Parts: sequence; C-alpha cells; structure tokens
Amino acid sequence: MTATLDRLGEGSTVHVSTSVSTPETGVEAPRHGFRRDIQGLRAVAVLLVVLYHAGVSWLGGGYVGVDVFFVISGFLITSQLLNEADRTGTVSLAGFYARRIRRLLPPALVVVAATVAVARFWGPALESTMTARDALYAVFYGMNYRLAAQGIDYQNAGASPSPLQHFWSLAVEEQFYIGWPVVVLLVVWLTRRVSRRARAATFGLLAAAAVAASLNESITLTATNGPLAYFSLQTRAWELGVGALVAIGLPLLRRLPALLAAPLTWVGLLAIAASALVFDDATPFPGSLALIPVLGAALVIGGGVVSPVGGAELALRSRLAQFIGRVSYGWYLWHWPAVMLAPALFRMKFGVPEKLALSLLALWFAVLTFLLIEQVSQRRRFRPRRWFAIAGSMSLVVAAVSATAIVVPPAVQGRGGQVAALDLRYPSQAELATVLAEAVTTTAIPSNLNPALPVAAQDFPITSKNGCHLAYLSVDQPLCAFGDVTATRTIVLFGDSHAEQWWGALNTLGQQLGWRVLSWTKSACPLADVTLFSAKLDRSYTECDAWRRQTMDTIARINPELVIVSQLDTLPGSAFSNTDWADGTARTLAELKKGAGQVVYLADTPTPLVNIPSCLADNIDNARACSFPASSARSKTDNLRLRRELTMTAAYKSGVDVLDPTPWFCANGRCPAVVGDTLVYRDDSHMTQYYSRALEPILQTALAELNPEMAQE
Repeated sequence: MTATLDRLGEGSTVHVSTSVSTPETGVEAPRHGFRRDIQGLRAVAVLLVVLYHAGVSWLGGGYVGVDVFFVISGFLITSQLLNEADRTGTVSLAGFYARRIRRLLPPALVVVAATVAVARFWGPALESTMTARDALYAVFYGMNYRLAAQGIDYQNAGASPSPLQHFWSLAVEEQFYIGWPVVVLLVVWLTRRVSRRARAATFGLLAAAAVAASLNESITLTATNGPLAYFSLQTRAWELGVGALVAIGLPLLRRLPALLAAPLTWVGLLAIAASALVFDDATPFPGSLALIPVLGAALVIGGGVVSPVGGAELALRSRLAQFIGRVSYGWYLWHWPAVMLAPALFRMKFGVPEKLALSLLALWFAVLTFLLIEQVSQRRRFRPRRWFAIAGSMSLVVAAVSATAIVVPPAVQGRGGQVAALDLRYPSQAELATVLAEAVTTTAIPSNLNPALPVAAQDFPITSKNGCHLAYLSVDQPLCAFGDVTATRTIVLFGDSHAEQWWGALNTLGQQLGWRVLSWTKSACPLADVTLFSAKLDRSYTECDAWRRQTMDTIARINPELVIVSQLDTLPGSAFSNTDWADGTARTLAELKKGAGQVVYLADTPTPLVNIPSCLADNIDNARACSFPASSARSKTDNLRLRRELTMTAAYKSGVDVLDPTPWFCANGRCPAVVGDTLVYRDDSHMTQYYSRALEPILQTALAELNPEMAQE
C-alpha cells in the first residue's frame, strides 16, 4: 500500500470571520479569528505521510494523513461555496476554478517539470521515460486511475514506484472540484425561493446520500479490488463529503457547549494518531477502517468551531505546527520525488536516517516554493479568463517537456560492438557451460543486444498481451493453443508467470516437433495448493484458488500427453514455511499426474537480486557488475534459502519428473546478465523471450531424455 497526500485545502492561511469570507481563502468563518487548529491539523497530516514515506517503522499507518487532508479540503471548499451562495445568491464557477488554478497549479507544475528533468538527466536511465509518462497523467489529473490500473497489472509488479505517484491525491481532489461546485450551483438555483434552513437541509441530505454511496463503494471495492478502492474518486469522495457535511452543519455546531466540544477535538486527534500507529500496509484500506481517521478529522474541525478552552488546539497552535501547516503543500510536493530520486543520484541505498534528511531538504524547497511561487501567485488578481489561459499555457509547456523526455530518452545502447546471434542448437551441457562461463567474464554489452535495454521490460510472451496469461481478477481460462495447433499430441504449460516465461521455448518446440501447446498461466498464481494473500489486491487471492481448481479439472478432462509446470518459489515471501510450500506443490503435482500422461516439474529459474536491464543501463561498460551468484539467486532471504531444494525433493516424491534449469543460466557459481547478443532477464525475475527461445534446443534435449517422443525426428 502506498499512500500519499496533496495540498487539500484552499489556502495556506485560514483567516475567517463570523460574517464574511476572507480575501485569501473565501472560507466562511465557523468562528471569529484564525483557525489555527486547521492549520495545525494540516501539519499533523503532512508529518504523518512524510514520516511514513521515510520508512519510520512505528508509523505503519502514516498514510492516513491523506484522509485527514481530504476532510479538511471538503470542509474548506464547501464552506467557501456556501458562503458565496449566501452572499450573492449564486456561485461563480469561473471564479472558483480560477482560485484553484492560482493556488494549486504553479507549484505543482514546477515540481512535475523539475522531477522530469532530474529523472531524465540524472535518474535511473530506464525509468526516465516512465516518469515522463507519469508526468503527463499528473499534469492532466489522471494519476489516480493510472495507478489503479497498474495496481492490478502483473507486468508492472516489479517496477519502482514513480517519483510522481503522490499526485494521485491531487487528481482525486481536482476531479472532485470539477463536479461538486456544479452540484452546489444547481442546488442553489433550485432552492433560490426557499429559506436558508431549507437550503441547508437539502445540501445536507444530498451530501449524506453521496457520502453513503461512496462509502459503500469503498467498502465493496476494498474487498475485491484494492488498488481501485485506494486510488479512485468514487471510493474517496465520501471523505471529502464528510468535510462538506461539517461545513453544512456549521449553524448547529456553533451551538455546541465548550465542555463537550473540547473533549471531542481530543478524541478526534487521538483517533488520527491511533490509526497512524496501529494500521500498516497489510490493513485493508480505505474501506470501513478509513472511518477512524476521517471521523477523527471531522471531530477536530467540528469541535473546534467554538474554539473551546482546553481543546486540541492547545497541541495544534504551536509555532512549529503553524509553520509546517503553512508550507505543507510544497513539502508534500517535494518530499516524495526527493526520496525516490536521490538514491539514483548518489548511487547508494538510503535508509531511514537518510530519507529523513532528504525530507528536511524537501522542507527547505517547500519554503522556497511558498515564498517564490505560492505567495507570488496569490498576489496576482487576474480575471478568471486570464488564469485559464495561464493554466493552459503552463500545462502545455510541462506536457511538452514530458513528451520530449519520452521521445528523447537517455542513450543506453551497449558499446561492445555487434556480436554473433546466440545459437544453442545441439550443444552438450559442457559446451553450454563454456558459453555461460565466458559470458560471466565478459564486460562489454553488445550494441545489437536483444532485446534492447529500453524495451526489455516489454519483452514478455504474447500470452500476456492476448489475454491467455490471466490477470489478477480473471478466473476463466481461454483455450490459448500455440505450437502446431492442428497436432493431436498436446503439451499444457501450467503455473504462474515463471511458467509463462517458458512460452517462447515451448511454442518453438511445438512448431518443430508437431505438438500443440496450451498455455494456461495466471499472474502471481503458483502451483502450490495454498491460499495466498495478495499485496496488490490487499486481500486473499481467491481468484488464484478458483482458477487453479478449474484449470486442473480441465487438464484432467483433456488428458494431455505432457504437462509442464513451474512457479516462482519466492512469491509468498515468508507467509508459508518451506515445508508447507513444498507440500502444497506436491499435492498439486500428485493430482495433475492422475490426469495427464506425463508431468514435468521445471524448477524455478535463478532469481537475480536486482533489475537486470536497469543494472546494465547504469553499468553500461561493465556487464559483469550485473552478474549474480547462483547460490543467492535461489532465494532473496535466508529464510527461504532451502525452499527450492525442498520443493524439488517433494516433486520427486510425488512421482513426477523434475528438471533443474540452473545449469542453463549459471556456470562456475555465477549467472551472467548477457549471453552472446541476448539479454537473459527482462526485470529482476523473468527471463526474456529471446533467451527463452534460445533455450528451446536445450529444453527439447532435456525433455527427450525423459520422453523419447520428444526427440527430434
């Protein structure tokens, strides 16, 4: 779960009065004077998120800061709109949107442009293009739905977090701002002949209905599609709506006795703190649990209306809190790019102390942004039409910068000259070991590398493009016939993406030997008969269990001559013991054996410790820097060191044939990143299809030793 927050609020100052709106915020005064409690609450929210992103271990739920800010924003924006309606009898949409542009857009676009530039010239070479694409979504307020789509895209599972992903919450707000003022204007127009009390009741009922519908959608989607629930407007609107309800209820809240209001504000602040301390990345969120920080923020704001003596304002009005609240927008904008890009700039890994130092540096940038951009922009009292022109011009300029970074990516071509195409036809294992040993010692990256580094991440099987490799939420497996589709003999490829990566070899083998190849694989769904918890979906991966059961029944029904199975052994991390994982794999293999002529367990491929294309791009003259030891490749943690061996042993005992592909990737204890003209891995786990196809004769020879029918005729 990756949480972010955005500015969420009208202005960095919150001056209010009992009868008029201030020129800076236009927010109706719930009480006389300056709302130091709201300013301090902003500080609490931004601190929670900054510390969470810095990796502070005891603040696992710091992402709730975004929920607090949503409530603040809903309160301030609705207060402003209702105040304007009471004063003028209408709402100026042009004026409203011009104020949004003036306050929010200039700092945001400066940060986007700076992030794209730094990523392009000094960041990880292969990630600059993706950052530039993200910038286009950030500029046009679509980042939240981009992240929601990527959240259930397994091909994006190994990608580094975007330095601009924190713009998702700004996108949610802007999407809310598009529709809510229009709704307010329509209600004002429809109720223009009724009393203020009747109008307030209408607003209250409408907002309450919207909150209920959005909250229900949030709870439903959190249980079925975690990424969409986390990032989408429809599941977050209720949080802004709660703030709107507080604004609508101001006449009633002003009647609160101070003896009741004061403890309410403390309860609210404690609810926010408790959720930040107790929640973590495994907490199903937002869903119903988001009610805790959301209602907590509402209690602080609502109870603070009467400025009760002894209320939470005592903790929120300090000079430090007021300062942080005032520059919170800029701090939020700068802190995440700083944390994400600095490791690449300094070529080192950053721990919590370093990330905290970077966050303080981002705070300094925030102060500069406030003084040089936010305040300057706030002082410009242009007509709305001019602000619209400025917004369009600035957005197009930043979009053009981003597009240029996409079209002109950093040069990452190898400088080792062209080499002969990798040809592994009919080699002995000893000859292959010689080829691999030479590759381990080679430093030059060929200029004709296949696939080229900039496109390596997209070199996955066609099954991932045509729906044959099932996505997270899919269960029903299509036929997906390859190889010689008219053949009478059938091979079934079954497992997760570490089975799918063998598609290139098997498709070629099927065409040459006259076998039909059915590719039946699913994202992050292993063979092992266990129920996984999906971090992507933020829940139990029930679709995996259903697909595995259905597909195994289909395999038994068609009774294929050969089933080849494989899986990523490190997929569940430490959620299962090595023994439980091996036993679960053996159960599946034993059942498969009952419904197929032959079952071959193809053990997991050696797993690099880094993203290989990125490593090569950053070490363009030293491919050896990206080779890795075969021993550590078998597991990413000491806790899983023996999993591969135990699983292979369990597979043997279940009565199936077992192949260990490690000698096809490694020699003398090390595994090269490049063999001949071929890139071995497309990320930190999966081999490229170029290498998969190159291994076809090796795989065919190994299978022929187990089954004479697989011998080359």
